[in-house]
Amino acid sequence: MDIDTPLLALPLQGRKRVRDANRWIHIAPGEIFLVPHATAVDIENIPDETAGCYTAIGIPLEEHVLSAARQLVREPVGAGSGGIACVPMDTHVEDLTNWVNAMEQRDLARACYSIVGVVLRLYAQGHRSLLYPPAPSLSRRIREMAAADPTREWTSAHLEGDLGVSGATLRRHLAAEGVSLRQLIGDARLSHGLSLLLTTRLPVKSVAVRVGYASVSTFVKRFRERYGVEPSRVGGVGGL
Repeated sequence: MDIDTPLLALPLQGRKRVRDANRWIHIAPGEIFLVPHATAVDIENIPDETAGCYTAIGIPLEEHVLSAARQLVREPVGAGSGGIACVPMDTHVEDLTNWVNAMEQRDLARACYSIVGVVLRLYAQGHRSLLYPPAPSLSRRIREMAAADPTREWTSAHLEGDLGVSGATLRRHLAAEGVSLRQLIGDARLSHGLSLLLTTRLPVKSVAVRVGYASVSTFVKRFRERYGVEPSRVGGVGGL
């Protein structure tokens, strides 16, 4: 799974298993799965044995939240440290409870304030790359651009102008990273679609349109090929 934005995932039923390089990270209810920056990982969501389902809350950490947290950090810090991690929830219960209450009341300002508190506490616990992520590769920059505007008809000419590189340079860098432009754009759209399905209650048809697919059936087919599951089986509970 390609994760395009920092996020928190809180399992409620079942547990999550994530492979990062050569290690497996296990996340159970009462723990937080932290993704401090854009990355690609293998994820397995394991249903609860009694309930027979897996349920989690996903909280994307959007740029306005991270920007607010950066302004409150007084110490100058260079390169970020710390990758994906399983974090005990106990020190974050108050802020997360306040976030849930604010979201239920549709008080987005108070919800943002609560999540900024979570981010600052995570930063203090050593997850520095949450506020100071590593410099992205060219393919990651293209993915982020496509995810930010998935309905745009992205071409090599567009990217050359936006990135300030020649076509030859663009092709050489992507070849060195082992990806094609078509693959990057397609994955970015599907990844953004997955994020919408996980963090909103939008129907599949609306998600398909928002990520640049004129045909819902094509979106469903591509999504199933990419993630091995029908998009209609991915249910969201809302996000920030």
